[in-house]
Amino acid sequence: MKVDEIFGPTIQGEGALAGAVTMFVRLGGCDYRCSWCDTMHAVDESYAYSWRTMTPHEAAQAVADLTPKATGTRGMWVTISGGNPAIWQKELPELVAALQAMNYRVNIETQGSVPNEAFGIADMVTISPKGPSSGMTLDRAKLRKCVEQSLLGRAVFKFVVANEKDFGFAMLVSGWHPGIPVYVQPITVVKDGQRVFDYRWLCEKVARLAELTHWRVIPQLHILAWAGERGR
Repeated sequence: MKVDEIFGPTIQGEGALAGAVTMFVRLGGCDYRCSWCDTMHAVDESYAYSWRTMTPHEAAQAVADLTPKATGTRGMWVTISGGNPAIWQKELPELVAALQAMNYRVNIETQGSVPNEAFGIADMVTISPKGPSSGMTLDRAKLRKCVEQSLLGRAVFKFVVANEKDFGFAMLVSGWHPGIPVYVQPITVVKDGQRVFDYRWLCEKVARLAELTHWRVIPQLHILAWAGERGR
């Protein structure tokens, strides 16, 4: 498989694990081309020259080599992201299993556009359907398959919201699967050289709707801390 970067320990910036210590494995390649993608180095094949070819076991060992001995692997989270790691049909389940054999807990991040058997064995699957502002179109049948593979209790939704249409999209999609926890976050944009996001607007939108009291509104913590800087 192609690996864009492996780094950590660091802090997860998004979703249910926001603020938690995690290692990261970012796989190369994606079936989407979102207009506001902040990891094009893992998506666009023009960056493929920098991707490493690794087996799942080699990648798992690279994670172990970076994990501080004082911390240990037991209970440590590893986030597998991309791109879309689900495109690696055979390799992703092997990577999850290899990491779990080392006593890591594994979170897979995906947009829910490509089903993968790895969703059924991961400790958590963060499904992040892309709203209208991304320029992508949701395939509801494929999303449903991804949710079914993830099993209730393992899947969480994460929505990046740029505008009213994205907010409505998040309400619609989460309404199809009411048993899944929902995390929403405002998109971060660059204006006059500064990274800005309307966290207050999103907080007020959610707070005013009684049916959304189970949602969690968070900023993109990794953008606040590292401004989109790559790992290593």
